[in-house]
Amino acid sequence: MNKAETLLEIKRTEAEIGGVKQAAEREREKVLRDARREALELQEQLRRQAEERAAAILKQADDSIAKEREAILAKGRKEAEALRAAGMANVDRAVSVVLTKFQGALDA
Repeated sequence: MNKAETLLEIKRTEAEIGGVKQAAEREREKVLRDARREALELQEQLRRQAEERAAAILKQADDSIAKEREAILAKGRKEAEALRAAGMANVDRAVSVVLTKFQGALDA
């Protein structure tokens, strides 16, 4: 191989290497874009899952609070009814006492 052929072969090899480098750079950029896109998609998916989980936790807490509230109200209603019944019994006794004293005052 003479000097001209050797130089031509070197130039051809350099051009081929340049093409391979460009292809590798394009592939690297494509892989980076794909990785960024996948990372964003994963981030969005995880955000949605976190929001769904938070909503489920809040709903569970709301349900629990509603049950507890209803239990407290039921207990309060029961106690109020007991007080009302006791009050009515006291009214009946008070009326009876007043009538007795009034009757005693009339008889005296």
